[in-house]
Amino acid sequence: MQPLTFLRPVLYTVFLWWFVTGLVMVPYGRSPHLKRLWFAGATLILGAAFAGLLFASRRADPLHVYLAVTCGIAIWGWHTASYYFGYVTGPKLPARPQPRGLAARFRRALRASLYHELAILACALLLAAVTWSAPNRWGLWMFLALWLMHLSSKLNIFLGVRNFYIEFLPAHLHSLKPLLGRQPTNGFMPVAVVLATSITLLLIYRAIAPGTPPADAIGRLLVSTMLSLGILEHVLLVAPLPATLWGWQIRPLPQTHDAETAVSLRQPNTPLHPLPKCISESEAA
Repeated sequence: MQPLTFLRPVLYTVFLWWFVTGLVMVPYGRSPHLKRLWFAGATLILGAAFAGLLFASRRADPLHVYLAVTCGIAIWGWHTASYYFGYVTGPKLPARPQPRGLAARFRRALRASLYHELAILACALLLAAVTWSAPNRWGLWMFLALWLMHLSSKLNIFLGVRNFYIEFLPAHLHSLKPLLGRQPTNGFMPVAVVLATSITLLLIYRAIAPGTPPADAIGRLLVSTMLSLGILEHVLLVAPLPATLWGWQIRPLPQTHDAETAVSLRQPNTPLHPLPKCISESEAA
């Protein structure tokens, strides 16, 4: 492969990941009406992405591989937005003392996002059903890669990592804080990183191997780049980084104007002291 052919899928994946993440963040702090309009537009894009992925799956050339992967990422973006905006999460957790055992905490955490996980599972099965016999399944592979890395991140955060703060999440998910482990790392983290790294290296090796069809090489580079971004996220969760690096992020996300999450403006806590006597007398003069 030519260097540009190798570099283009990498840059495209990084840009698309950054762009979709930015789009998901747009409605934070906006009015409920604007948030609903945004999500309605995202749902229309979801339908278009399904149609585009089905269309792209019929041909295995570089252009259609790019289209399929783009549609797969767009579909994943909708699931992410539906969860973080509170539209598709899980049953409301009953008011009861927080469990202490690992299994009990896991069941309660899973319940909080049950509908979200089931929706992703149903979507993955649907994508597999409509593309499995097609020559271009790279949209499906990208969706599955995003899902698996997301599941791994959530499981590691649940077990406990160094660099996660509940303020990273929207307010409606802050109730999950007592369910999360608190430790620098956990036993599952190295297993997840080693497995993901092994799959990534295998994809890269097969992408650059002589005789690899261009479409397959591009698809493998696109998916391996996304896996690499997921691995980087895992490493950042446990790396011994200075706390000041996260200082700009360790604060609640902007509140929406919903009645449930609205907050009133508070007066400054700094007390007002009278002017010194010498100054007040000179002012009076």
